[in-house]
Amino acid sequence: MEQHVIDAALERIRAALEAGQVDEAITALISLHPADQAEAFSDLKPDDQAEVLPRLNVDAAAELLEQLGDDEAAEAASRLSPGRLADVLDEMDPDEAADVLGDLPPDQAATVIAQMDAEQAEDVIPLLAYDDDTAGGLMTPDFPHLRRQMTCQQAIEHLRKLHPETETPYYLYVLDRDGKLIGVVGLRDLIISDPDTTIESVMNPDLITVPLGTDQEECARIIARYGLLALPVVGPDGRLVGVIHNDDIVEVMEEEATEDMYRLANVADSDEHVFSPVTRSVRSRLPWLIVNLGTAFLAAWVVSLFESTIARVAVLAALQSIVAGQGGNSATQSLTVIVRGMALGEVETKDALRAMTREASLGVLNGVAIGVIVGVGAYLWKGKPVLGLIIGLAMIGNMIAGGIAGAFVPLTLKALKLDPALASAVIVTTVTDCVGFALFLGLATVLLPYLT
Repeated sequence: MEQHVIDAALERIRAALEAGQVDEAITALISLHPADQAEAFSDLKPDDQAEVLPRLNVDAAAELLEQLGDDEAAEAASRLSPGRLADVLDEMDPDEAADVLGDLPPDQAATVIAQMDAEQAEDVIPLLAYDDDTAGGLMTPDFPHLRRQMTCQQAIEHLRKLHPETETPYYLYVLDRDGKLIGVVGLRDLIISDPDTTIESVMNPDLITVPLGTDQEECARIIARYGLLALPVVGPDGRLVGVIHNDDIVEVMEEEATEDMYRLANVADSDEHVFSPVTRSVRSRLPWLIVNLGTAFLAAWVVSLFESTIARVAVLAALQSIVAGQGGNSATQSLTVIVRGMALGEVETKDALRAMTREASLGVLNGVAIGVIVGVGAYLWKGKPVLGLIIGLAMIGNMIAGGIAGAFVPLTLKALKLDPALASAVIVTTVTDCVGFALFLGLATVLLPYLT
């Protein structure tokens, strides 16, 4: 839906609430697509949200909570009475209901669970034991399954009786009598096969599964790599315990991309948004600014070693930032490519030497090109050939260092079981600043007689 339609509906909602016409506001809200309802609801003031949410019917409230982000859903849920929230969670998918309950205070969550439908609670409670960012936290235990001895006709009749939700994916999983996953059947294969054909004859026994503790990023990578609509999750005994739908993975991919992008920019909280509370943004950004301050002092110390050289040739102070800046840009390019490759499974620790060699080669080629341009520019500016030679050589050296650091640092952090995106930018920038200043000012010191 176009943004102007959402904005127009939001204006109607606000106007109705100001006039005390809550029912009209609700009518305008539910006229939108569920995803757009969530956007409009998020833009309302907290008092307006508290006015609207309790007045929504159970189905509409459940759909709204499913579309909201985790933090927003938990905040909205806290505005409902335990009984009302229990009714709403009963209408949600078990995995979505577990996400909401997991973000509530334990005592409040326990009160709500006690008032939920017993069958729904039975599905939701086991999911609370798994971290949100694992396969166990993403999966839903509510999925249709078949037996190998069924005929295709019996399987179709079985599905009609179950009346699975429209969100149930194309795949139908085949279990043995112990609940172990032994095959998968596509809905198309089931429909076009002879009615008397057994499920065992049409099922595919080659399965792609993940254990309960698999990280959500790995789950997303597997689904993307094999083009799956759903990913089965198995327990230690091989029993099928849940299924991850591809719509859940889309959210995961967005979260992971946001997290990596933020961490490369040294923003610790991936849930921070443009209009997040200022105090939250300060807590997210200030610690890394302090770390950056420490690395800046290190670079300043390197410069201080050449104070006498700078005092004799003042133009060096103006040109040194070019060397460090271009080296930093080169390193950031390498770092971004390597971190992305690691996130997609294209680069492993064993590929470290090959990756560093490639990035160093790019550093040589780019460094020569940029070094020649900068060297000629410095010569034309100050009329000193030696100055152009110094800055050109320093540029080549620093861009090689930047390429190597951009590959080496994230791969090393991953080998140490650390998030390669979290601290890479700080370390790589420090390397290029220090190496750039040292090379440029060191060469200037060696060739000082020719400069003066």
